[in-house]
Amino acid sequence: MMGYFNCPDCRRIIDGVLQANAQMFANLGKDCSKTAYEKAKVEERKNLRSVRKHDPEMIDRLVKETD
Repeated sequence: MMGYFNCPDCRRIIDGVLQANAQMFANLGKDCSKTAYEKAKVEERKNLRSVRKHDPEMIDRLVKETD
């Protein structure tokens, strides 16, 4: 199975989602509301699941760690 470590296209796609998620949290700032933070967490998991087909094991681990 191709995955993050042996498929350059998979790595590029997953890295793009990880970068977008990091940017989303950076844009919240330190004084965001709990509601805004929870919405970002939901969006983060949604984004990760959207690329699950590229490396299910890695994405499942990341989703589990976000809980």
